[in-house]
Amino acid sequence: MTRYIQFATGDADGSTVLVEVDQQEVVPPPGLVKAGIKEKLEGTVAMAQSTFATAIKGAIQHNVQAFIEAVHSLPEPPTEVEITFGLKATGEVGNVAIGKTGGEVNYTVKLAWKQAPKA
Repeated sequence: MTRYIQFATGDADGSTVLVEVDQQEVVPPPGLVKAGIKEKLEGTVAMAQSTFATAIKGAIQHNVQAFIEAVHSLPEPPTEVEITFGLKATGEVGNVAIGKTGGEVNYTVKLAWKQAPKA
């Protein structure tokens, strides 16, 4: 059965966004409570504790900042950086996590060093 986490958008009109998740993200084993889930709605939908924008912003900011700091700490930083990662809604605190983008890969990082054109 398909399960969803409902995020409030933060709009004044009370709009929401449904994100499909794995069943174990909203249906914990007996005796456990999922952190990040405020309440269950209609059996297949759980309500997130944070807004969609807050969850996405946190996931992107923290991950990208860590990569930027790591790249800037290199003895010879690249001139270009490309990071690819997927986001996955989760029933855990924060409600959005980095998901697999293919197989067992969570991140794809491409660094490039380009020489300045000679005058």
